[in-house]
Amino acid sequence: MANFKIGELAAAAEVGRDTIRYYERLGLLQASARSQAGYRLYNDDELARLKFIRSVQDLGFTLEQTRDLLEASAAAPSRVEDLLAVTRGKLIAAESNIGRLRQVEQLLADQSSASQASCSQPLWMRLRTEKSSAEHLNSDLAECPVDQLV
Repeated sequence: MANFKIGELAAAAEVGRDTIRYYERLGLLQASARSQAGYRLYNDDELARLKFIRSVQDLGFTLEQTRDLLEASAAAPSRVEDLLAVTRGKLIAAESNIGRLRQVEQLLADQSSASQASCSQPLWMRLRTEKSSAEHLNSDLAECPVDQLV
């Protein structure tokens, strides 16, 4: 097992030293030892844990949810079920985001084929004055060309 100083761990995990210190304050990570000079020392397990923390953050998990996931390995089966429910919730949210992005994609595709004369005002002005759903925008702007959206 390798022993990393904080800067070496930060470089290996592609994060800042302050990020590591922050995770330590939150209890997400801890140094496995200290050198004789008092430097924090981390091993391969902490590197893997740090990479895991970053990867689940990229998936949209909060740091609190990440802590729960990290604790799940030692948790009772009922607690693991709760954590799986959070994970399923993230999956549902991701699927919803994909649906909204597909609506925006369709809206933009529709705009690329519309005539310029049928668009009364730029999209940004409509968005500023209207709080409407993607479906409403899609039907309202179906006739506006792309260059009129900005």
